[in-house]
Amino acid sequence: MLQGVKRGGRTTATRHRRTMKRQEMDRGRVETLVEAIRDDILYGVYRAGEWLKQIDLQERYEANRFEVRQALVELKNRRLVEHKVNSGFRVAAPDPEELLHLKAVRTILETGAAEPVVARATAADLAELDDIATRFEQAIETADPPTRTELNYAFHRRLYDIAGNPVLAALIHDMRERGQSGTTGRWFTLAGLRLSAQEHHAMVAAIRARDPAALRQLIDHHINRR
Repeated sequence: MLQGVKRGGRTTATRHRRTMKRQEMDRGRVETLVEAIRDDILYGVYRAGEWLKQIDLQERYEANRFEVRQALVELKNRRLVEHKVNSGFRVAAPDPEELLHLKAVRTILETGAAEPVVARATAADLAELDDIATRFEQAIETADPPTRTELNYAFHRRLYDIAGNPVLAALIHDMRERGQSGTTGRWFTLAGLRLSAQEHHAMVAAIRARDPAALRQLIDHHINRR
């Protein structure tokens, strides 16, 4: 009798572990899916206001309906997509007033990072920023919009990570993501893209010169230029 109970206990425990493992795998798949859709939104594969059909997402990302639904809910929580009752999910489109508020917050956060970035940047950091800035500049002529956007994000992510404050860096990255779908028109012209590339190189030069005031001014202009 005791042996039967023991065997039953082992069976129950084994089933519990298997259930937990499946749940962990499901969560891992959903988290991976969230990041994949997020990247495609930020890099311009999906545009502001575009409807995200679940069946299309299932096919594109080789996911099931449950995983897609969970991923969309998480992206809604991040304010990258919005849900309309009886219609579905679409890429969020911030209104003009919200975009102004986002830019104001970004300006405070990003210019505030200038001094620690200048103080902490090493030769290796500068070399990496130079490399990303050059690849972005080259991508203007040779790459598709998602690739250009990805390189732009990589530059700014690396720039603010140098500040050595992960909380500040996370806030900056979050604000940049929330405002991405409202990107201004300069991103849709070669002249605007080239000017952005020039500003990236100027930021690196300001850091190399150990000039936080110049870097703050460049960041402010980079955010608020139309």
